[in-house]
Amino acid sequence: MGYSTKDFYYQLWKRKKPSKSYHRAYEAILTDGTKFELEYNFIKEIVKIEYFPSNEQKHYIILIQRGSILQERDFQTQRPVSLFSKITTYRNYFSYLYDEQVLKAIGGCYDIPTISLHPQASSDFKDLQFPKKKLFSKKKFIDFIKRYTAEKEEKQKNLKGLKKALYRMPGDLFDGFVIFVLFYFFLMGELTSFLFSFLSIFYSILSGFFDIYIRRRNPLLVKTLILLFPGILIFWFQYQLYEWGIQKPAYLYMDVLVLLFVQQTKFLFGG
Repeated sequence: MGYSTKDFYYQLWKRKKPSKSYHRAYEAILTDGTKFELEYNFIKEIVKIEYFPSNEQKHYIILIQRGSILQERDFQTQRPVSLFSKITTYRNYFSYLYDEQVLKAIGGCYDIPTISLHPQASSDFKDLQFPKKKLFSKKKFIDFIKRYTAEKEEKQKNLKGLKKALYRMPGDLFDGFVIFVLFYFFLMGELTSFLFSFLSIFYSILSGFFDIYIRRRNPLLVKTLILLFPGILIFWFQYQLYEWGIQKPAYLYMDVLVLLFVQQTKFLFGG
């Protein structure tokens, strides 16, 4: 049978959840599709090997204790079988099992070595708690933010007039979109008046911090006031409804708000 690369051997045996009465479990799928499932009881030093040959519609179970074979049987029929010639063919794969406690419990049966060839092999199970790869690195994230903000600041130094306004536009439109989404949920009755007001006012102020610390530009007072307006208006309107003895949500009376707004506008501008 052909042999695979070292990388394949090093990653061959994978941990799995052990069944009842066992403390550790491993699984290996070989290049020809054959599969081995191995479980270990470290108190009794018993190893159970389940062998699933790719060329047969059956599988076999082997029990080994301290180097002595206790059972070899066909799982379906429960009949005893001799598996020496089959298992020895795969002994090289077993030599890359990194848990040397298990290999020593197998004790050389089927010519399987008791010393592992895996570079991270150990007879102490605590040493086999391989460190997981970090998907998030705090240092790398901070470096990315610093690099990103420096690039943003440098780029904006060379922008003037319309180009600068266009460069700002995506961020400003995004801030407006957030307020619009909050207002939509308010109209649908998903947010109370006061919660909408709090969230929209909070984000309006937060957008100024985004401009300063993330987008690396001066915040626009006009934009902040525009973003603040819906939250302040809805807060005021809900308060007015309570003053009028109306305890229902403000989104049910938006036509009244529009009428009030139109009247106040006409009054201010002399219409």
